Amino acid sequence: MRTINELIHYCNESNPIGALMLTGEPGCGKTYLIKKELTKALADSHIIIRISLFGMESAKTLKNAVHQKWLEACMPVLGSVQKARDKGVFSAFSAALRRINPLAGGAASIVLSMNMVDMVTIKPVVEDFITHKKKRVVFVYDDLDRAKMDITEMMGVINDFCENKRFNSIVIANDESILEERESDKITYHLLREKTISQMLYHIPDYNEVISAVLNAEKWQTEEYADYLTAHEELIRDVFVTEPKKKGNGYFLSRDRKYHSFRSLTKGLQNFYRIYYHIKELGSEVDDIKLYSFLSYYLVEKCGICRGGVPDIECSDDDIKEFYSKYVPEQVTASERYWISTGIWDKDAFKKEFMQTAKKGTKKKAGKATPAE
Repeated sequence: MRTINELIHYCNESNPIGALMLTGEPGCGKTYLIKKELTKALADSHIIIRISLFGMESAKTLKNAVHQKWLEACMPVLGSVQKARDKGVFSAFSAALRRINPLAGGAASIVLSMNMVDMVTIKPVVEDFITHKKKRVVFVYDDLDRAKMDITEMMGVINDFCENKRFNSIVIANDESILEERESDKITYHLLREKTISQMLYHIPDYNEVISAVLNAEKWQTEEYADYLTAHEELIRDVFVTEPKKKGNGYFLSRDRKYHSFRSLTKGLQNFYRIYYHIKELGSEVDDIKLYSFLSYYLVEKCGICRGGVPDIECSDDDIKEFYSKYVPEQVTASERYWISTGIWDKDAFKKEFMQTAKKGTKKKAGKATPAE
């Protein structure tokens, strides 16, 4: 089954036993999958609520965030499943506030603004008061590996909402990075995961499909540049994609591989426009190997490579060529390298370097022996 089908199957469980962890490489599209595909697929039957754990420092903050997100998402459709006394609280505060300010927002914003989230009983199923259809609420805890709070407290909160309050719960994380950070305490993490997570789901996206979607959906700087990227879709795939290897009845990614960050790929393509523009400005054509080499260098600089399952960001040109076979170091000028590492762009230096590289290439072609006729 595809990843999305497994997610849908879990969300339809009426009595979830533990959370589902959606794991995979950083930037491989886990959050995108939830926000775009899962939310769309379950729009008529579920309410998908995403809670970012990025930088979150305490269990209390997490509990409040869960309550607040539930209110923001569910109040517009809240029906008879919510207790009458809760609706009474909302109605009373709504009426009181509107007497003071007729333009005040709805009941959810009132409760939130008055820090009354603890007075509200949140439910895993709500009823749309217009259609009378019941909808199941799914909590999605994103960026588990970027939270600052104690892992035991964090897993305890997630487990409470899932096991005791019966919310279908999806946890998004790069499980490998959590294990690396907790090298000295792997046993504790494994026990916590065993208690909270009932299913591990490793996301290997359809890279070809996503690259096509990125090229078609992104607003590039000019139509001409958009057409250029579309014409080089195969080359971009060649730079980016590592095909999963067959193992038994499934597939897996090699422990020595490229990293696949769609964020970095998109940003790299956006940045390449400067190079494309200035080469065109000089009256030259943009060689395929220029795009290939720039993207290879950019992706390694931003993401590193994976060796033995561990990220490696200290990479030489020889390392890059090992993973990106068509990479030509000379095609990435000193000014480009400086720009990628510091964010400072010097167009005059780039133009000068590019012309020097172009002249060297012309001399090599001119001096190349031709076969006898």
